[in-house]
Amino acid sequence: MKTHRQSVQGAFTLIEILITITIVAILASLTVAGISHAMTTANNLKVRTVVMELKNGIESYYTDYNRYPVSSNFAGANGEDGPELLTDGSSPVVDALMGIPPASSGTPDLNPKRTPFANFVPANGDRHGLVGTARPYKLNDMYGRPYHILLDTNGDNQVKNPDAANTDPKISQNQAAHLVMKVAVYSSGKDQTPLTSDDITSWRPK
Repeated sequence: MKTHRQSVQGAFTLIEILITITIVAILASLTVAGISHAMTTANNLKVRTVVMELKNGIESYYTDYNRYPVSSNFAGANGEDGPELLTDGSSPVVDALMGIPPASSGTPDLNPKRTPFANFVPANGDRHGLVGTARPYKLNDMYGRPYHILLDTNGDNQVKNPDAANTDPKISQNQAAHLVMKVAVYSSGKDQTPLTSDDITSWRPK
């Protein structure tokens, strides 16, 4: 026959088990969240590395050729800079930076010296590198989206500031309309939507 003391001891043991399970569950959730955060940080670092390689490669190209790796008719209207470029295969900018000959004989050779101003690895699936073999090459970020490039084609040493139109007011408020630089590059980040708070840019502090 169980005594009252034994019943109390058994009850306390059950409570202790429930508390232990709760603590383990909390620790497990914190571990998963920590791993997810670490993975996002690592992926963003990889994206920023390519962002800076694109920016530095274009600047080195400009120093060498005194022009940008785009076609001669690439210019904006009314003295504005040319439109934003994407590394989605719609422009030969990636090929030119890598020193690869044009895809066809009728295409202008933007890097006749074959100087490699940047190097990009093949993508894993559609992420983080050159996608497929079609030319001009497509270059995607870790999240499967192309990079965005702005160039100072009108020679005023500035480009439009994408952060001025950012959907996050903490970023967009008090932003100048232009960035004082010749080249700006950014990725749309993990949410795959440009002009949001998780964009990975060449002009913001790390």
